[in-house]
Amino acid sequence: MNQTDVFGFLRGKLVSSRIYPEFFPFNKEDRVVNIGCGQGPQAIAYAGQYKEMIGVDLDEKRLEKSHEAMRMYGVNNYKTICSNVEAMPLPDQSFDKAIAVDIVEHVQNPQKLCSEANRLLKPTGELLVTFPTMHDKFTDFVSKIGRVLGRKNQTVKSTTWNPDEHNQFHSPKAWIALVEGCGFKLSKSRASTLFPPLHLYGLPRFWYSNNFIHEIDSFFCQLSGLKNYGQALVCVFRKI
Repeated sequence: MNQTDVFGFLRGKLVSSRIYPEFFPFNKEDRVVNIGCGQGPQAIAYAGQYKEMIGVDLDEKRLEKSHEAMRMYGVNNYKTICSNVEAMPLPDQSFDKAIAVDIVEHVQNPQKLCSEANRLLKPTGELLVTFPTMHDKFTDFVSKIGRVLGRKNQTVKSTTWNPDEHNQFHSPKAWIALVEGCGFKLSKSRASTLFPPLHLYGLPRFWYSNNFIHEIDSFFCQLSGLKNYGQALVCVFRKI
């Protein structure tokens, strides 16, 4: 992954995606469905660790970008389907693993997404899913400070469903209960990082790229008293 990222969008995503193979490893014979894949950074982060990955996303332009990225990084076992993730045109029990990164909060009905993941997984299948925790609270706080100081205008939230916005807001406990209600059992969880999203304000993601800082951050991210206070909660569920 030392090639120059001519697209720009991959730089930060690839750096932050390092936590997923560390926390949720694949087997080389796994077929994986990437739910809400976007431009496909996880396919690159996991390169060489799966037999095939199918990315599903509603945005055709992002899928086109993902294929450009796969060619650049030499990933040739990645395919995509343009579809709403709440009704994916894929056969039952056809995948060993499923990942849903930064997607469940964007959909109209998260129960449908989780039920679809359960349908697609084999009886021994596992699902990795991320839930927003402190990320939105931090950005909302900064926005409020900006408005008080007169530096930012208040953003008017769309009154119709916008897949690029966060449309679902739950506590970590409620998110986990929602997924478990769709035929899963929580196996393990951790925070993505305990650092605030400073990259939104121009800082490099050193909390991922610096190995020493990343190791310390990862240790604290897995402590039960802290894991719910990171940017996102990363959970692994097994199908039951």
